[in-house]
Amino acid sequence: MPRWAGLRCAVGDTRTGGAALMPFDASVTMRGLTFRSPLLTGSGTFGYGDEFLSVMDYAPLGGIVTKSLSIRPREGNPPPRICETPGGGVINSIGLANPGVEAFLKTKVKSLPVGTTRIFLSIVGDTVEEFTAVLEKLETIPEIDGYELNVSCPNVKKGGLSIGGDQVAVAEIVRACRGLTKRFLAVKLTPHHPSVPPLAEAAAKAGADALTMTNTLVAMMIDAEKRRPMLGTVTGGYSGPPLKPVALAKVWQASQAVDLPIWASGGISDGLDGIEFLMAGASGLQLGSILFADPYAPARILREMEAWCDRHGVARLADLIGSLRT
Repeated sequence: MPRWAGLRCAVGDTRTGGAALMPFDASVTMRGLTFRSPLLTGSGTFGYGDEFLSVMDYAPLGGIVTKSLSIRPREGNPPPRICETPGGGVINSIGLANPGVEAFLKTKVKSLPVGTTRIFLSIVGDTVEEFTAVLEKLETIPEIDGYELNVSCPNVKKGGLSIGGDQVAVAEIVRACRGLTKRFLAVKLTPHHPSVPPLAEAAAKAGADALTMTNTLVAMMIDAEKRRPMLGTVTGGYSGPPLKPVALAKVWQASQAVDLPIWASGGISDGLDGIEFLMAGASGLQLGSILFADPYAPARILREMEAWCDRHGVARLADLIGSLRT
């Protein structure tokens, strides 16, 4: 049986030849939902959940967040769409390519890894009406646990940052979607707004169950030999380990502003990263770019977090949430 199949597991089997050292509880509870671990996949890095089934054990994951769905199909941006940066970072300009919600319901919904972990569908739109139209159609799927509203993608011409930087627009989208579902509703906010509290408070008052902090940063790379940008859209969204200090700050600021679970997203690549984000106030830890380099990262990161807790006498990961001493 996978070590994280239950809500509790015993540490030490790989480090002591099978002798359990102390009980370890990796589970976290958010707004009435219990997750067997705080690890989630970030939207846009894990497809619709079935692509990794043949190579990855889903047991360490508390949940997945799918690629974003829009009311109409989106072809995405012209190539090249992705490039690496020094220091292990990645800049992408995918442009929210997706088949559209109708095609998803006809062809992809059966691919959702139902029964393996919690499932959250990411929704994107240019208007309030587009968000609600997609959500209404997805409400017909009984097996999912909730949604993440992507109001902050930096790689699209419309919506994205123009919506995500407007606290009134964010509140309208959240309030309209809240009125249509009782399922868990997370909102993915932008790192570009100069102040986190106004956006966080607007989403919280409108009915969000959690905030995802944060989306990618606008960035670019140049091929000097060709005198050309390395992405077809010139700029894209920066992610990976270099984003971690920015994301840590956004998570901490959001946790100080609202009494909501925070899903950290930005540069988590090992167990210590996860521990630090929990201390900063995160309840969930989204893994993104690391999955491109290491699809086995969830199990490794959870083992590393477990080992850190053992060294420090921490029996429950949940006890670390918001434990930063300032």
